[in-house]
Amino acid sequence: MTNERKKSLLILSLTLVFGILVGLLLPGFFHKLNQRENRGHGGRHGDRDHKREWFVGAIYRIVKPDSAQAKQIKPITDWAAQRIDSIETSANQQMSSVLDSVRSQLKPILTEDQQKRLAEFDTRAKRNWKEKK
Repeated sequence: MTNERKKSLLILSLTLVFGILVGLLLPGFFHKLNQRENRGHGGRHGDRDHKREWFVGAIYRIVKPDSAQAKQIKPITDWAAQRIDSIETSANQQMSSVLDSVRSQLKPILTEDQQKRLAEFDTRAKRNWKEKK
């Protein structure tokens, strides 16, 4: 085999390996990037609207109402979506309250380093609950 042929095969092989790696890694990268963008743009209000749309859409897909039924179903699904959102907000507030209570009860028992780690966990957990609203 000549040197030119070896060089060509090496370049072709490297191109194939590079293509496979790009094909495997890029979709995951763009998926994660898209998830981050959706979180950042939606905020609390956007996510709430998304949940409402999902809920109403699920009811309509399951029931498959005609136009007359759809008019009657809309106020019911709007009420339910609002009620579900209210329940979720209340539950998040209660979880936050419980976590605050746990921190205050643990404070005399824990070292400063342990308290710091618990405070960091508390901050992350509350931020996640607020993002899910």
